[in-house]
Amino acid sequence: MSHKVFRRQLLKTSCGFIGAAATTALFSNFTDVVLAQSSGKQKDWRFCFKCNVMFFNGYSNKGVCAAGSYHEAAGYNFFLPYGFVETGKDQGNWRFCYKCETLFFDGFITKGICPAGGGHVAAGFNFVLPHDVEETPTAQINWRYCYKCQAMYYDGYVAKGICPSGGGHESAGYNFVLPHDLG
Repeated sequence: MSHKVFRRQLLKTSCGFIGAAATTALFSNFTDVVLAQSSGKQKDWRFCFKCNVMFFNGYSNKGVCAAGSYHEAAGYNFFLPYGFVETGKDQGNWRFCYKCETLFFDGFITKGICPAGGGHVAAGFNFVLPHDVEETPTAQINWRYCYKCQAMYYDGYVAKGICPSGGGHESAGYNFVLPHDLG
């Protein structure tokens, strides 16, 4: 179905047919709307065994690690869902920080503490992450929000990693259950 036919059908069924000229004017950015609402999963998210955060391992640059130098990947390859609608068991506003390459919560006015300096800076997809559901062979529990730096970190070890605000990470909120490969 072409965009024009779809636009006419959408307007015909949702608010009465108003004509092709008005349809074109109303939906001149239709492609942008569809692209903005697309959804999927992004691979190459990994656990940094030095600082315990989730970081994007898809670039040759491995970001800035709070434990020094750059992030170092270990464990599963995670596939993070983006572009989905939030529910009672899925939280949005999780973003990639282009300065340190970690996953951080972008739902507050303040942007946490970035190990690259200042606050995190959002780029890319709006991830919508499952929380407080059962662990499965392809979804790991104990991923938590650190209220000090606003990054996603793994809370399944006694040691809580290294937080850029000092000390270890400290959890708040949901227990996220993140999808991954079979390892």
